[in-house]
Amino acid sequence: MTQSYDEISTNSLGSMRQKLAKYFPIILCLAIAYGLVFYLSIKQHTPLQDVEALDSSDVKRGAEGGEEANGPFDETLTISSGDTLAGILERLGIPRTQAHEAIEALATVYNPKDLKVDQEIYVIYDTQVEGEGYDLKFLRIRTDLENDIELVRTGGGLFQATKYKKELKHAYVEVEGDIKVSLYVDALRAGASPKMLYDMIKAFSYDVDFQRDIQPGTTFSLFYDTYKDEESGLERAGELLSARLVIEDKPYEIFRFQPPGGVPGFYTSKGEAIQKALLRTPIDGARINSGFGNRKHPIQGYTKMHTGVDFGAPKGTPIMAAGDGVVERCNHFGGYGNYICIRHNGNTKTAYAHLSRYAKGVSRGGKVRQGQIIGYVGTTGNSTGPHLHFELIQNGKRVNPKKVTQLPKSKLLGTALTKYKSFITKIEKIKTDLKKPEMRLKADSNSIPASLGGA
Repeated sequence: MTQSYDEISTNSLGSMRQKLAKYFPIILCLAIAYGLVFYLSIKQHTPLQDVEALDSSDVKRGAEGGEEANGPFDETLTISSGDTLAGILERLGIPRTQAHEAIEALATVYNPKDLKVDQEIYVIYDTQVEGEGYDLKFLRIRTDLENDIELVRTGGGLFQATKYKKELKHAYVEVEGDIKVSLYVDALRAGASPKMLYDMIKAFSYDVDFQRDIQPGTTFSLFYDTYKDEESGLERAGELLSARLVIEDKPYEIFRFQPPGGVPGFYTSKGEAIQKALLRTPIDGARINSGFGNRKHPIQGYTKMHTGVDFGAPKGTPIMAAGDGVVERCNHFGGYGNYICIRHNGNTKTAYAHLSRYAKGVSRGGKVRQGQIIGYVGTTGNSTGPHLHFELIQNGKRVNPKKVTQLPKSKLLGTALTKYKSFITKIEKIKTDLKKPEMRLKADSNSIPASLGGA
C-alpha cells in the first residue's frame, strides 16, 4: 500500500519527537557544562607569571581558553579623573572591608586624596582561599621622582605602609646657544630645563632688561645639576650653578655660592652679590605697551599721567614680587581690578594691577620673597586687554619704575672670597670635562661640595 506524502511526513515527525525526548536530558547537561567552562575561562584574571607575555588589556581580565588561571596577579593602573583608591580596589574585586583596612594603613604615611590624574599605581593581588573576590598583597604609589609609597600585607593579615626614598643618579648639564627667536624659545630648543631657565631669568633680572636688552645674536649658557631615576628614566633639575649672557659683546656671568655661615645666592665672577633692591622686570616674556608719563588714555580718550609701566602678556602669565616685603593690599581695587601692593621698607612700595587671580598663599599681611610668584596676568578693572600695570611708590609718590634706586653691592671678602674662587675653578673644570666625551663620566656628584662651596 502506497503512503501519501502527508502520511510519511507525519510518521517521521513523530519518530523524531520520540528520539528528542529520550536524549534531551543528556543534551541539556552537555550545554550547561560547556557554558560553565566558557564562563570560568573568561572570569579568571591573568596569573602573575604570564603578565609579561600579555598586553595591558589581557592583564586586566585574564587569559582566554579552557584552563583555569591561578594567581597571584599584578596590574599597573593609571589614575583617571574622578578615580579614588577605594573605587580602584573595588573594581579589582578587593572586599570593601579589606580595602578600608588598606587605605587606613596607607594614610599613616600618605594621603590617598593626593592621587593625581595620570599617576600610576602598581598592585599585586591573589585569589581568596575562602570566599569570593581577591586578597590585596602589595601596592606601590610613586608620589614623585624620589619617593615611593609601598603597602604590604603581612603574614598576620595586617597592612603595613612605608615611604621609601629612591637613590637618584647625580650628573651635570651645560646648555648653550644663540638667540634667534627669544631666550625662552631658543633655550628650550637647546634642551634647557624650564625651571633652570626661570631661575636664570630671575637672577639676571637685577641687571638685564629682558624686554629691551635681549636681541637676536645674544648668546646664553646655563650650567646646572640633575637627578635621574635610572629605573624609570625620569629626571629632574637640581640647582642652577652658573649662567652666562653675552649681550652686544658685553658678558654677564653669575655663580651660585653659599658663603660660610650664609645662605646660597648668586655672585659675579668678582664676588659681588647680584641682588639689588628691586627687580627691574617683575614679569618674563612681556612687551612694554605703555611707559611711565603722560599718554592718551585708551578708555577715557584724553591725555592723562600714566603712573606706571604696562607689560603686555598672555592671560595667566606669572607675576613676580619685585622684592622682599609684606603684602599691604590684596583685593579688587576700583579701576585697578585685582590688585596687590607690597611694602618693601619704610618708604618703598610696588603695586601690581589687573591680575586675573592671586597666587596660592598670597594674602594681606603675608610675607613674600623677591622673585616669588604672587599672581597672574589678567584684564580686570579698567583694561583693554591682558597686561600687568606695575607701579613703584616711594615716599607716597609714584615714580618711574625704570629708575629704580639700587642698594649698595655686597661683596665676598677674605676666606669667603678665597673659597668662592676655588668653587668657580671646580665648576669651570667640570664644564671643560663635559665637552670631552671620554671625561663625561668623571663629572660626578663628588666634584662639587653639597654646600655649594660653603664651609
